[in-house]
Amino acid sequence: MGRFNWLRLCRRHWVSTMPVEWTIDGGDGFRKFSIIFQSLNRERALHSCSFGTGKPLDFMTPGMSLKERYFHSTGSHFSAKQDYYEILGLPENATRDEIKKAYHALAKKYHPDANKNNPSAKRKFQEITDAYETLQNPEKRREYDTMRAGSSEDMGYGANGAEGFGFYDASGAKGFRYTYQTNFSDSFSKIFSEIFQDEMDQFAPDIQTEILLSFSEAAKGCTKDLQFDAFVTCDSCDGRGYPPNAKVKVCSICRGSGTITIPPFTSTCHACKGSGRIIKEYCMSCQGSGVVEGVKEIKVTIPAGVDSGDTIRVPEAGNIRRQGSQLGNLFIKIKVADDPVFTRDGADVYVDSNISFTQAILGGAVEVPTLSGKIQVKIPKGCQHGQLLALRGKGLPKHGFLAYHGDQYVRFRVNLPIEINNRQRAILEELAEEEINNENESTDEGNWLYQQLSTG
Repeated sequence: MGRFNWLRLCRRHWVSTMPVEWTIDGGDGFRKFSIIFQSLNRERALHSCSFGTGKPLDFMTPGMSLKERYFHSTGSHFSAKQDYYEILGLPENATRDEIKKAYHALAKKYHPDANKNNPSAKRKFQEITDAYETLQNPEKRREYDTMRAGSSEDMGYGANGAEGFGFYDASGAKGFRYTYQTNFSDSFSKIFSEIFQDEMDQFAPDIQTEILLSFSEAAKGCTKDLQFDAFVTCDSCDGRGYPPNAKVKVCSICRGSGTITIPPFTSTCHACKGSGRIIKEYCMSCQGSGVVEGVKEIKVTIPAGVDSGDTIRVPEAGNIRRQGSQLGNLFIKIKVADDPVFTRDGADVYVDSNISFTQAILGGAVEVPTLSGKIQVKIPKGCQHGQLLALRGKGLPKHGFLAYHGDQYVRFRVNLPIEINNRQRAILEELAEEEINNENESTDEGNWLYQQLSTG
């Protein structure tokens, strides 16, 4: 089945349907998916497994429970949930005589015939028997000690566990048969984990940074030069991780393919990390990683209409993990400085215009600033303090399914004079008296203008 293509396609569809916020948070979904497969370890068992050519594997058979999906097994079955040395209460260097004495003492204590009213005694007795049969046999004990020390890391096909584990190489070579004691449930889970981990290793970590823009830059758009800390390619080795004259050997585990296949699964060879080569000499600058901490410089085009809190994604402008991996993304969080003239509410812009009280009464025209320059607007007759005048389409660009511009609103502020001359006073007093007559009022208590003139 090659590279287990259906699982990769599922994974890609899964990622493509995720919201941006989910992807930014570090790929928790992959960790959650891995945890699901870790639950397969609820029934773990060590088997002496035989891998023969031409025999189909039955662990993918539909309708078969996970507990039954093991390779054909021979030899003893024993639990891996507890440590055999711990079960017998012995140290790892216990002698055969000490193992025998401990077994007889515990077997006598937990024998089912002596514990007829204790259902757990039978299970305990079986654990003791399994531990004794394994540790008393030198060959089984040696294999158990090997698995106990390295099963969690090697799973039987790495640099330390390749000997004796049946597998197919990347070219599909057949014709050999090995037996090895392995925990298949753990192996099954680890294979899935490594498939997804291999996909994740192809992507470098993203970078998040912040940029401060003026109101004009945010409104009209601009180009900014950015500098930020990032992992960059090592100049000493050009990202190889080793010096040019280093001796390179073909990996003996994967035979240069970079992958290990246990049909139908394929995972990255952990001995060579997927490179297919073993190199003992590493670049001293990057310690073999091919990347070092450095400073990255890029030019970023800021689109018009951005606002504080917006985030711009720059593809493949982030970190680099290793040579050949896909670059991480750069996420730029926008912060816009306050402007002394304009204020905004989304794509709409507001500007204040000061007018005299005579302009407010009689109307007129006034010059106001806009994002594209100053223009003349009409003051409506009888304009009130705080009244808004809408200038359609003069606001900020708003991006979405349909791109459009917001509106600009002119807020009129009516300024009252602090001091007036005698002629102005006489005119205003005459106006106040006219208002009183028009209102048919017997007193002047309700006339605001008359009150202001009287106290002035």
